[in-house]
Amino acid sequence: MRTTQARPNSTMAGGRGREGGGQSQSAMGPSSTAVARPLSLEEMRAAVAALRGGASVLPDAQHDETSTDAAVGPPVPPWTDATNLGGVVLVLPGHAGAGASTVAVALAEALARGRKVQLVEYADPLRSGLLSASSHELGTVGPWRRGRRGELDVWRLVEPVASCGAPYLPDGDDPHRWSVVEAGAPLISDWLASSDEVLERVQHVVVTTRLTVPAVRQTEHLLEAISGPVFVAALGPFRWPRLVEAGCGPRLRELRGRGHVVRVPIDRRLATSGLTGDSLPAAVEAAGRSLAALVAPQLPAQHRHRPQAKSSRRTPAGTVR
Repeated sequence: MRTTQARPNSTMAGGRGREGGGQSQSAMGPSSTAVARPLSLEEMRAAVAALRGGASVLPDAQHDETSTDAAVGPPVPPWTDATNLGGVVLVLPGHAGAGASTVAVALAEALARGRKVQLVEYADPLRSGLLSASSHELGTVGPWRRGRRGELDVWRLVEPVASCGAPYLPDGDDPHRWSVVEAGAPLISDWLASSDEVLERVQHVVVTTRLTVPAVRQTEHLLEAISGPVFVAALGPFRWPRLVEAGCGPRLRELRGRGHVVRVPIDRRLATSGLTGDSLPAAVEAAGRSLAALVAPQLPAQHRHRPQAKSSRRTPAGTVR
């Protein structure tokens, strides 16, 4: 006679053991015959991070039953990995087409002077603003596609976040490296709406916007959702249009009055070609250094000085200096 070994808790749940027949089978549910799936790379990394943090990762008999509920819970910010000990600067677009990729590159290159910095993008690969920003492509590492741009490691997702989840920041050779993280607007909107811990372990937030009335209005909504330190990179002319100044909300006006708004000039060539492996325009690089001086005050801002014209005053002897 062949016997079937049932899970102990399923017998208790049925209340009748083997005598319950079909009723006990329905009480046990399909989980009694489910096959445990192998752990993914990201789940194994999460388990390692939990062990380092002192958490318990013992096998749970109810893992299959609770995995669905956990999947729909609040998302975990990927920069809260215990192995990431460096600073994190989050660059967010205040609206579509806000120039977040350009600002992220300029800021990361400025911060890389004197420290190790990596540039990480959480965006759909088909909509990546850093697609051609690397001067050298170094292949894929897990869920990441790695590139090199000067002193920067540039990381882009291989698959969309919806299919692969939001992986932790890439592992580097220095755990104290800084990470400039660019997150797409749909992704960060979902994170901010579902969890109050999205900005945990983020040292600074930089929000990018263009100087148009619809743009600053949309940016104001994002600024209201951020309670911590925040700076604004405003892409547009040196003098703000009057209509834009009138359309600014209280949060943006406050940041502008405190000197936390940096103007980023719009370069025609860059606007046409997009980011490439070439150097950024000098004016955009200067804006990145200004942002870096706010984010990391220990690094002095490097201002560009125009060369002064030689004096043409005449000496008493009549010669020209």
